[in-house]
Amino acid sequence: MKKINYIILAVFAAMSLTSCEDFLTKSPQTALSPASFFQTESDLELWTNKFYADVLEDTDIAEVYCDDMMGGSLNTLQKGTRTPSSKSWSVPSVDGNGYITSNGTFTPLMNINYLLEQSVNCKDEAVREKYNGVAYFFRAYFYFKMVRQYGDMPYYDYVIGSSDTESLNKPRDPRGYVMMKVLEDCDKAYERLPEAWGSGPLFHVSKNAAMALKARAALFEGTFRKYHAGSEFVPQDEQEFEGKVISSTWFLQEAVSAAEKVIGKKSLYTGNTMGIAGKATNASYREYFVLEVADPTETIFARAYNSDEIVQVRHGIQFDFKNHKQSATTRFVNHYLKADGTAYTETELATMSYFDAFKNRDPRMAQTLQGPGYIGIGDSAPEQLSWDRTLNGYRVIKFISDVTHEGATTSTSDFALFRYAEVLLNYAEAKAELGTLTDGDIALAIDPIRARVGMPKMGSVPSTVDPLMAKYYPNAKGTQLAAILEIRRERTVELASEGFRQWDMLRWKEGKWITPAANKGFSGIYFPGLGEYDLDKDGKMDVYLYQGAKGTTTAPEYNHIEIGGNYTLSNGTSGFLTYYAAESYQWNEGQDYLWPIPADQRQITGGALSQNPGWVDGITM
Repeated sequence: MKKINYIILAVFAAMSLTSCEDFLTKSPQTALSPASFFQTESDLELWTNKFYADVLEDTDIAEVYCDDMMGGSLNTLQKGTRTPSSKSWSVPSVDGNGYITSNGTFTPLMNINYLLEQSVNCKDEAVREKYNGVAYFFRAYFYFKMVRQYGDMPYYDYVIGSSDTESLNKPRDPRGYVMMKVLEDCDKAYERLPEAWGSGPLFHVSKNAAMALKARAALFEGTFRKYHAGSEFVPQDEQEFEGKVISSTWFLQEAVSAAEKVIGKKSLYTGNTMGIAGKATNASYREYFVLEVADPTETIFARAYNSDEIVQVRHGIQFDFKNHKQSATTRFVNHYLKADGTAYTETELATMSYFDAFKNRDPRMAQTLQGPGYIGIGDSAPEQLSWDRTLNGYRVIKFISDVTHEGATTSTSDFALFRYAEVLLNYAEAKAELGTLTDGDIALAIDPIRARVGMPKMGSVPSTVDPLMAKYYPNAKGTQLAAILEIRRERTVELASEGFRQWDMLRWKEGKWITPAANKGFSGIYFPGLGEYDLDKDGKMDVYLYQGAKGTTTAPEYNHIEIGGNYTLSNGTSGFLTYYAAESYQWNEGQDYLWPIPADQRQITGGALSQNPGWVDGITM
């Protein structure tokens, strides 16, 4: 039985009392006296454990579709169905006894600020400061998530009283100011948090986690400001707050310095203890994502899951991938280099078959997607590609463990939220965007990632722009453009299905590629015509494509695909297999990079909260 390495989160409704008047209102603590609580490490631990559940993402981030991945349904961003009234900040409510009966979006912030106000009751300064560090980390995380979704946000570092109408109705603060505060909180967390906790170190926030968060947040804001400078989203790239002149450059420099504090503290996982991928060498990339116990060499911070029979903490990522038919797009597949480190031309990729697409390719492709000869974990024979598990032929097998993980909420593998490879990529990207990337930086940050899977080194700063990457990222710019594009390629491949892609495309101002309309329906594998195909060349027919009357075939029934309904081929009766070709939503460049401010919150504050560009909610106060 896997050991539970982090404390199972308890119910804290009695501790986090609030008024239903507003999302940040504090009501009298009728069931909890601050004078008698927050005095011991046990008190502070109990309170801060709630933050892990309320603020962090979970395995759902692996299932967010963008231009690289697709599944059985599109999200609201891709369909253009977001509206100010379709999203609420869920004002917390309380029952007659003053207990929270529903947690709202801002409840975690209230609880974080409450801890920072009340922890003074703990007289052990070392203990108090350690848990204050936890609170600073989660406040930074909370506001980072809100800014990347909504832009400008009202910033509060205190709990608001129910009669403080001025604070309750304050306007939004500029995103630059809020993100400056995010980085400051990361620094405060770094100063106070331990290098590692005595119990379950990978499942508690640490100094490395604080700097990994800072690097992630600073890179996001730095590139968002660079690529959206002068727009309604970022009207000023340089603004002065509290004596600091912040800009895209300032944030990118902060990303570099934060990553530098982590680099060298961790290393990449290179084990192959499970003998997966047919006992192939260099399978450590695939193995990392199915380890039952998070690997301590590469993992900085993770969510813990377990197989305990009494207290079960499990997830359903493998179940969801199967039932949603998680698939990669041709656009994503085309990012993979040849095994010798050279790039394909667009002509070479234009009619490439499924079998040839995996041949002599970056090994991460076959460790992320099901290719010819794929062997499932726990199996001994190759598995046939099944359209029960894919929509376009490029089935995602990252995170896929053995069959015991197939059911809903039966997966027990730990899930990394921060890992070392991301920090290295954040460092390299920030340096390239600044135009200061060196050959030494490449050796430090990119070459080890490639070496893990047996790929050749990048070696030196690229100077020749790859035409396909330039086509995929037309808004990319900078004195080191070739390097920027190659690092984006590396990031796309290495961090696939880990929750980054949507946010990357938004910060790079490449949002239109998120929609099916811009991607020709999220195309999959190539077929030269209708008929039956032995995709993996094992002598058995795998799939049968037909239009009109169905003929005879030896391909299994579940792989019979009728062309003309949801499924189409890009050239009519030949080409790339697509599923969403009929989707027509066109990306709105002046609106879609931010979510609308919820109309109900604008109403509550009497219109004090301004609406984001392009969104109309009818509130004119």
